[in-house]
Amino acid sequence: MTVFEVYEPIEIPFTSTNNVKRINRDNTNEFLRNLVEEGIDKKQGCYIFCLRTGRGYSPWYVGKATKGIHQECMQDGKIRRYNEVLHDGKKGTPVMFFLLPGQRKNKAPTNTINEMEKFLIKAGYERNKDIMNTHHAKDDTWTIKGVSGKSGSGQSKKEERDFKTMLKL
Repeated sequence: MTVFEVYEPIEIPFTSTNNVKRINRDNTNEFLRNLVEEGIDKKQGCYIFCLRTGRGYSPWYVGKATKGIHQECMQDGKIRRYNEVLHDGKKGTPVMFFLLPGQRKNKAPTNTINEMEKFLIKAGYERNKDIMNTHHAKDDTWTIKGVSGKSGSGQSKKEERDFKTMLKL
């Protein structure tokens, strides 16, 4: 089993002109230098581009890095996506969360990273229906009453609670 660690969100440098934020090439290079300083630049895993506001974080893009974080999280196409969010006038400071293998490991199995990305996209979609990548975020077409999904309110039955306990849900 591969164990991933959550790294403290790293602020993404940006420029602001007439209250319009933008991540440019210099900002990108500064951010990538920060990843090197943190010692996570070559690690594989997943990342989430968010906006930090006074109320917390809003996820806008989930990505995976199977070659290395430094090669994938700040590609030109990704920067365009991040800038779309910033140009739309969304409030907040751009940051990036990382989920990467523990201290001594840089690599993780590709299929594991793919699974984690799907999970994170779905979780991000639940938090922000406007998240940019929704290819794994469709609402479930099923639910288990009292156990999963949105199946009404009120007190769950004993057998539902027991079932949840049995599966550690």
